[in-house]
Amino acid sequence: MDQPPGRRAADLFEDLLPSCGATDQPGVVVLDEWHVWSLHPTTEDQLRIERYLDGFPMRGKRILHVGAGNSLLAKRFCARGAEVVGTTITREEVTHGRSLAIPRYDVRLHNKYLGADGLEWGQFDFIVDNNPTTFACCLDHYMAMLRFYADVLKPDGQWLVDRVGLGWVASDDMSPRWRFSLDDLARSAALVGLQAAAMTDDVIAVSAKPPRKPSAARRIAMRLLDKLRR
Repeated sequence: MDQPPGRRAADLFEDLLPSCGATDQPGVVVLDEWHVWSLHPTTEDQLRIERYLDGFPMRGKRILHVGAGNSLLAKRFCARGAEVVGTTITREEVTHGRSLAIPRYDVRLHNKYLGADGLEWGQFDFIVDNNPTTFACCLDHYMAMLRFYADVLKPDGQWLVDRVGLGWVASDDMSPRWRFSLDDLARSAALVGLQAAAMTDDVIAVSAKPPRKPSAARRIAMRLLDKLRR
């Protein structure tokens, strides 16, 4: 019989908890300084991911944005023809996102560490989750998240994360070992059939096969278009 995913991951990460035993809201730590991001500006590391996405045509593409926050990612890419599903664990962010009435945007309550209850949403061309380990409670639930992402990524899809977000933990109470590097992400992603590669100095793509590269010319054109819209 195969070992549970957390146990297999424990062979790679001996200093992280294999299983926390939580079944309700694993990985969720309520901290006032981060918990509701509806009215906060987008962080610079998140913006680097969005600028990377600028290099791809968006019409008809599907994006899963984990951690909907201020919903500005949806506003940006739905305006270019994408469909965005935003997820969050806070009702305030759901209310804020829905109040914007952005066409082709659906924001939902969802805990990524529970994994499979989002499979009915279909597959995505891009997943944006800039803090995959930031609130992780144990390897079992981290691996549940990885399996979920592997299942909902299209065969040529990409999950995008920035080095800063990957290396950030939310609280001094959490193990600093959850500050993952590219190598940590690559080793754990390989357990679910994914690979990780640096696409820029900061942005990392996780995918089932070598990821497509964005167009630099399109990135510049989209940035100019955004300035004109403002």
